[in-house]
Amino acid sequence: MRALLLIALVACAKPAGGPLAHTFDNTRIASVALESKQEVTQSQQQHELAVLHHDKADDAYRDSEVEQEIAEYQAAHAILVSQLVGRMHDKAQISPESAALARRTADAKVEFMRARREWLGRLSSSTLYEVYAAQAKLELERARVAQTNNLAPGGFDLASFEQQLAQRDAAARSATAETERQRVAAEAKLTAWNALERQFMQTSGMTSPAESDRAVLEWKQAAAPTDRPVAAP
Repeated sequence: MRALLLIALVACAKPAGGPLAHTFDNTRIASVALESKQEVTQSQQQHELAVLHHDKADDAYRDSEVEQEIAEYQAAHAILVSQLVGRMHDKAQISPESAALARRTADAKVEFMRARREWLGRLSSSTLYEVYAAQAKLELERARVAQTNNLAPGGFDLASFEQQLAQRDAAARSATAETERQRVAAEAKLTAWNALERQFMQTSGMTSPAESDRAVLEWKQAAAPTDRPVAAP
């Protein structure tokens, strides 16, 4: 099932991230001792890890659609989760000034949710490019083992595998850089929402936890940038 999903994703991918032009039949190196295939084993593990990272990012992107719709509904009806909690626990009176802040806060939440969804969409895409780069690395390591052990087929050209990895790695780096730009933009929207909600709650005399404070904590855990490893040529 996982393989079928990856094939479907590949079919929709851009040229730099589509099916590999150069693959190596793993059965050709089946007779090689495991200790001589350590790089292949490590590359296989990295490829599997890249697939898991993509699956996680893709799930988060799908879930974000519902979260954005909820925020838009709340803004359309001038409803804030923090406002509801405040009414239950603080018995606060909502002044015209507070009502205006509530509206601005609701709109700020929507802007963040939209920016967050854009970032998650980019993340889903860039992690797929990471899968392609990891696969190219795996194919190269298999080809290297075959060449070293004189198991390569006629007309074999290791340079084509090396070039393929370089191209896939460059595509993955480019996609990751764009994802980071989207992450920074979304984080700015979160900061704006948090500031407005805090102002709204202070003006309204509310002491209950702010919804955006929880969102900030979750963001730090989920959106912290990570450095991707440099693929060896």
